[in-house]
Amino acid sequence: MREIDSVQYGPWALVAGGSEGIGLAFARELAAAGINLLLLARRGEPLARARETLLGEYRVEVRTHAVDLTSPDLAQRIIDITGDLEIGLLIYNAGAMHGAGLFLDEPLEKASQLLRLNCQGPVTLCHHFGRAMRERGRGGIILMSSLSGLTGGARITTYAATKAFDIVLAEGLWAELRPCGVHVLGLVAGATDTPAMAASGVDFASGQAMDPAAVAREGLLHLPRGPVHIAGEDNRLAAAVLRGEDRRQSVALMSAGAATLYGLEPPQLPTAGDD
Repeated sequence: MREIDSVQYGPWALVAGGSEGIGLAFARELAAAGINLLLLARRGEPLARARETLLGEYRVEVRTHAVDLTSPDLAQRIIDITGDLEIGLLIYNAGAMHGAGLFLDEPLEKASQLLRLNCQGPVTLCHHFGRAMRERGRGGIILMSSLSGLTGGARITTYAATKAFDIVLAEGLWAELRPCGVHVLGLVAGATDTPAMAASGVDFASGQAMDPAAVAREGLLHLPRGPVHIAGEDNRLAAAVLRGEDRRQSVALMSAGAATLYGLEPPQLPTAGDD
């Protein structure tokens, strides 16, 4: 793997959703490159464990803060937490899938929370840290997305829509910030063996899941290139199919994939050639 540029992305990296899974894998890679870490997550105990692990393995500073990324005062909280830090790399890794259910059968608040977590959260952090990066003429932003963001799917309707937002947000920021020396990447992951996905009810026995460390390494490798990278060869092949011209076929495939992950019966949907 190409060496991580600690000048371009240092001296501090903020990893939102950094206590476990892909976020913790990013933290390990960055700590190995000598970049100090600020980890944010909702729960304090996993953050404390992550900090202890990282401090035991790497010679970097590690700070943690338990933060609800859906809170209405998120912008002020971030200003207060990072006022004395120069954040050279922002990784927004929060927003894992939390189960599957029909849109109209789920509470409206569940969909609204996903909007705040996967859309408002990254907009807030990108707007704050992106300005400072632009002024310095260096930095990097990684927004984690999902294969489900490439097409709609039954039982993951709102989640898929928010992850599509993250991809397009990354593409726009890449176009705006690349000329200013700031790298932006929308990193698209498929099924990944993380505690969050396991807790949501995903049956990993039904298909092969990626290692979080592999996802993080691919993201950091492709960050200088932007604007979007799909982690994993199998996922890139799946994306080529999902991006086909017939959207009915793409939606049917994504719906079937989500149903398989959660051990549910796939819906019967019209596909190519159907009226």
